[in-house]
Amino acid sequence: MSRIIYNLSGSPLSRSFLKTARSLECYFAVLFIYFEVMFHMLITGKYGENLFLKMAFGVFFGFVIGTAVSTIGKLTGKITGLAITVLITVFYCAHIVYYGVFATHLSVTGSIGFTNQAMDFTDVILKEIKHDWWKLLLFIIPVLVYIFVIWKHSEFKRHRALGYVVNLGSAAVFYIAIIFVLRISSNDIYSPYKLIQNYQSVDMSVRKLGVVETLFVEFTHHNKNGEVSFENELTSLSSGNGQDVETVISTEDKTEKATTEIVENDNKNSSTEEVTTEALVKEKVVDRSPNVLDIDFDKLIAEEKDENIKAIHNYVKNVTPTNKNEYTGMFEGYNLIFVVAEGFDGYLIDQQRTPTLYQMAHSGFYFKNFYTPLWYGSTIGGEFANLTGLMPNNGGYLSMNKCGENGNDMLFTPAQQLLKKGYAVRGYHDNDYTYYDRNISHPNMGYTWKGVGNGLEAEKYEDGTELWPQSDVKLINDTFDEYSGREPFHTYYLTVSGHVMYNFGGNAMADKHRDIVENLQYSDETKAYIACQYELELAMKTLVQKLENEGIADNTLIVLVADHVPYDNKNVVDELAGSTLGDTFEWYKNTLIIWSASMKEQVVVNKYCSSLDILPTVSNLMGLPYDSRMIVGQDILSDSPALVMFNDRSFITDSVMYDANTGEVMKITVAEVSDDYVESIKQVVSNKFNLAQSIVDYNYYAVIDQAVYGNSVNELDDSDNMPLKKKDKSAEDDSKVSNYKDAGDESAKSADKTDTDKSAKSTDKTGGDEAVKSDDNTGSDESTKSVDEDSENESANSADNKNSDAVIKSSDKDLDEIYKKLNGTTNNDKKDNNNFGKMLNSNKEEDWFKKITKTDDDVDNSLEKIIEKRKNGGN
Repeated sequence: MSRIIYNLSGSPLSRSFLKTARSLECYFAVLFIYFEVMFHMLITGKYGENLFLKMAFGVFFGFVIGTAVSTIGKLTGKITGLAITVLITVFYCAHIVYYGVFATHLSVTGSIGFTNQAMDFTDVILKEIKHDWWKLLLFIIPVLVYIFVIWKHSEFKRHRALGYVVNLGSAAVFYIAIIFVLRISSNDIYSPYKLIQNYQSVDMSVRKLGVVETLFVEFTHHNKNGEVSFENELTSLSSGNGQDVETVISTEDKTEKATTEIVENDNKNSSTEEVTTEALVKEKVVDRSPNVLDIDFDKLIAEEKDENIKAIHNYVKNVTPTNKNEYTGMFEGYNLIFVVAEGFDGYLIDQQRTPTLYQMAHSGFYFKNFYTPLWYGSTIGGEFANLTGLMPNNGGYLSMNKCGENGNDMLFTPAQQLLKKGYAVRGYHDNDYTYYDRNISHPNMGYTWKGVGNGLEAEKYEDGTELWPQSDVKLINDTFDEYSGREPFHTYYLTVSGHVMYNFGGNAMADKHRDIVENLQYSDETKAYIACQYELELAMKTLVQKLENEGIADNTLIVLVADHVPYDNKNVVDELAGSTLGDTFEWYKNTLIIWSASMKEQVVVNKYCSSLDILPTVSNLMGLPYDSRMIVGQDILSDSPALVMFNDRSFITDSVMYDANTGEVMKITVAEVSDDYVESIKQVVSNKFNLAQSIVDYNYYAVIDQAVYGNSVNELDDSDNMPLKKKDKSAEDDSKVSNYKDAGDESAKSADKTDTDKSAKSTDKTGGDEAVKSDDNTGSDESTKSVDEDSENESANSADNKNSDAVIKSSDKDLDEIYKKLNGTTNNDKKDNNNFGKMLNSNKEEDWFKKITKTDDDVDNSLEKIIEKRKNGGN
């Protein structure tokens, strides 16, 4: 046998084969095949799923890299080859660890610029390395093979010039052949060919193309806005199963008015049922017109020169809008506190352990099928979805940061909508205010942004080191007085107490509340999770108590939602849920809190919904004008069919749950579901993802803002916190600090304490509840209107006191004369004075007003500028 092998090895053919096998081209091709196969098997655990395609791309890139290394020379080539092998190994290991932590694949271009913040996850990364050490060892093996085998036996020789031409030409032909086969083999909207042509998702790309091809596609599309295109939708989203809303009237109300229970087309296909008595008040007339803005799309399309913007116009024009409903304007004129809670999971809510969260979740709107998809970028991605109703880009860039850096018009964020209504708008975070460049992105959304480093002080141990994570209770206590006396207000809180890691050694909040969970029958990690989230419970308890003490709880709407599920702690969620959830949709099931102390009835909503739906739902509840056609999420309380979308293009409708990873379709209705229906929803979902990305890429809201309001919000003055162009970072930071050091805040406190608080308390007690009852039961707008007028008067009076003392430094008589001069009326005219008061009540306008008002001679000119901006639709 040995002689036969010896003779064969001496033949020209075998010598050529052995020479090729020992070449660097062959080595790197085999290396990539090995890495792609290992990565695929470790992530998916099965063959198939485009495995051979991934191997083919590995051969191509390995051949090209091997050819390049062979041009260097023997010794230098050996060293370079080793360095590249180590680099590729680190690259794949980083993918394994990243996926293990965040349950999503690594986007290299999306992570550039934020690598320094990886140090904040050192403990989490080390934990994952310890957990997946054997996986990482599999990727380190090739380095050892290179050192002990390739270094000694491979050919490190330069080729002739013709050899390089043949090598690279063959590689190019091979790659083109792959693309050609992919193009003719599938027309699926998520086919490998379409992913290469129009990069959409790092998760989908890695799953279908492999790691190395995804990297190549990422860089070829980096900083390029793709051509806008939408799939032809085969059918309407509706499947015949409509909204499922159940109204549950509280016990005390049943003695005075009729008990009504309404179930509309639930997922068990039960019939609509309505039970009434003679005591039931006549049903009010409900405005069910579409929630849209007055936009002439035909005119916009005719005048638009950019084909991409025109494509968006054509798509949005034909989207079916959601309709107004019985809940429209339920909280009109209310203050809004929007809380995004770090790592919050609804499974932890318990009536005994977290009574405040339990009450808020069960006595307001109770969403039984709410989901928090895990978006790219974890917290920053979750924030973007919560505040914009758009899904963030899945790799390539972070949508929130791109909008901030480019100064995109963020027309429909709660901040921008409420600024138009004269609200005082602020945002707070009990961590570094520059983290993920929020000092750029959040002012761009309309918030006067404040965190640790520009106004908030971090809590420290005796030795001077900062607690990690920081206290959410301290966040509420440090900030409440800054906005509570400035009604109407909108405050955004991004909490941090629930941050990983969950242990009793390095988590300050878990240590703080260890005694609360000591005797629970859970693992230490789950106990630590509950303990640190207990700080959120206390924060909400503190917030509600402060609102009640100020007499404004009944006139304040609180929204609380997670940024993401505990992505690195599935075992914790399993323990809290009482079952193994695995990778099912139930792992993303969560709690959405929309609650006000004025609510006397619980509203149970069975409709499937997600974090994308929060913005339009809150906008509708507050009676804010918005266009439902150009927001991906939808008003949960409308009659629109349900649609929950996940990062990997999986979805849930009224009829099915579709898993894009496996292709599995699970029916959740007794009605028949056709294959065409699933395919049509896939197209609907694809279009919605394309719309969200196109809105960001092409700053589409700026076009709409110009068409509706006559100007872009971001064209306003720099001090309005809404930049159109990317501003100097240091200058912006300084301006944010100064916003909290001016005299306006101090005067607001004193003025509010003497006037606004007293009138707010009396108004809330006498009019707030009556307005809600009237709106809900009789359809009358009279009580709501009177409350709005009273609250507007309060804002005006507060604004007059504040600005006369601290801003203009003029007497009330002088202010009245100035206003009379500009408007032909007096300060006693309620209608005009309300608008004027709201205008001056906005903190950002106060700061701007102070900057441009230098002397008494400038007052007339300054007020003219403010009022002119209002007339033009500015903020």
